Amino acid sequence: MSWKTPPSANKDNKEESVPIDLEQYDELVHAIYAAALQPREWHAVLGRMSAAFDASASLLFTPLHSPAQGGFAFTHNIAPATVERWGAKSIRDDLFIQRIVERGLLADGMAWNGDDLVPRAEAHASAFYKELWAPAGLSHGCMGVVFSGGDARQLPTATTLFRGPGAEPYTPAHAGLLRRLLTHLSRSLGVMYHLRDQQLHVAATLAALDQLPGAVVLLDATGRSTFVSRAADALLRRSDVVTTRPGAGDAVGLRLAAPLRAQEAAFQALLRRALQPLRDAGADGADAYFSDALVLTRPDGRPACVIHAAPLGASHGFDTGARAARAIVFLYELDSATRVRPELLCELFGLTLAEARAALQVLHGGRVPEMAERLGVSANTFKTQLRLAYEKTHTHRQADLLKLLLALVTH
Repeated sequence: MSWKTPPSANKDNKEESVPIDLEQYDELVHAIYAAALQPREWHAVLGRMSAAFDASASLLFTPLHSPAQGGFAFTHNIAPATVERWGAKSIRDDLFIQRIVERGLLADGMAWNGDDLVPRAEAHASAFYKELWAPAGLSHGCMGVVFSGGDARQLPTATTLFRGPGAEPYTPAHAGLLRRLLTHLSRSLGVMYHLRDQQLHVAATLAALDQLPGAVVLLDATGRSTFVSRAADALLRRSDVVTTRPGAGDAVGLRLAAPLRAQEAAFQALLRRALQPLRDAGADGADAYFSDALVLTRPDGRPACVIHAAPLGASHGFDTGARAARAIVFLYELDSATRVRPELLCELFGLTLAEARAALQVLHGGRVPEMAERLGVSANTFKTQLRLAYEKTHTHRQADLLKLLLALVTH
C-alpha cells in the first residue's frame, strides 16, 4: 500500500503515490518521536527519511545559527567538511533561501522541491551550487521549514533531502509527504527546544563528532570514557593500536595494544597532561597545549597513528551525564591527518596563507614556542596568526579547531 498525498499538495489536483508503505511510514514517525528523548538518534531518523524519499543524503539544521550559537546540524551521508563550509558561507549566498524569502514562503510546515523554487539551469549556474552542492554530489532537493523563527523559543529550523545529479527529480507528491512529516518533526523538536535545550546542543555536538572520519573519545577527570564515537569504537574493537582497560559500567579507559606497549608510558603521560585543568597553564598561555600530539609507531618502525589530546574548558558542550568530560582525544591515521592543504582553509574561510599554516600546526601538536619555531616565526607572531585563524573559522578553542581540520580531511 502506498501513501497518497492529498489533492491540495498537488498543483494539478491529481492524486500521486509516493513509494512508501504505511508500515514504513509508521516506523519513521515512531523514530521521529523517539529522537525527542534520545537526540543522538536524529542521524538514524534522517537515514529513515532518506530511504523513504529515495534520497542519497539529508540534513536537519538551523541555517541561521551555528552550534556555537545554540544551533545544530544533523546529517545523513553529508561530509562534515560540507556542513562546515555551508555554515561558513553567508545565508545570503543560498539561492534557495533567497527565493523562499523573496516569495514570502517562509512559514512553519511549508515544503517544496528545489526545482520549483529555482529553475535547474539557474541553480546550476549559481556560485552557491558550484561551490557547495556540486562538489558534495547534491543536485535535487526536497526541502521544508520545521520552524520559521516566529517563536523566540524555537530557532529557525529546516530539513532537506537530496538526490544526486543522475537521479530523477522529486515530484509534488514528495513535497506533500514532507509536509506531513514536518508536523511530526516540529512536535518532536518542539519538545526538545522547550525541555531539553542543553541535551539537544550536546546531541548535535556529539553527532558531529560521530560524523568525523577520525576516532574521538571524551574522558572524565579519572581518564574514563564519557563518549566514544563510532569511528573510535571500531578502532578500539580492532585492538591493534589502542584498546580499552576495564572501568565501571560502560566507562573504559584507554591503553595501547600489546605490540605498541613499549610506548604506553608516553601515551599515559599525554592523557594525564590533557586532563590537567586549563587554569594550570601559564598566565600568558605560552605553555598551554593547543593539542598534545604523540605519533605511535609499530615495532618495525612504521607509523601506526597520531594521537592528539587536549583539555576541555568548563563550557565545552560535550557533557552527557553526571561525569563531566575533561579531555578530548583524537586518534587518526598519520598520513590522513596531514593531508589538509593550507590553500583549502584560505578558500573556505578567507585565511591568509600564514594564518592557514598556523592553524594547521594544531594537527602536529605542541606548545606555542614549538609550533612557532616549526614555522620560523616568533611566538607572538604565531599567536596573532592563530587568533585570527580562530576568528575566521568561528572556532574558540583548540578542540574545535582540531575537529574542523580533521573534518576537512575528507573534503
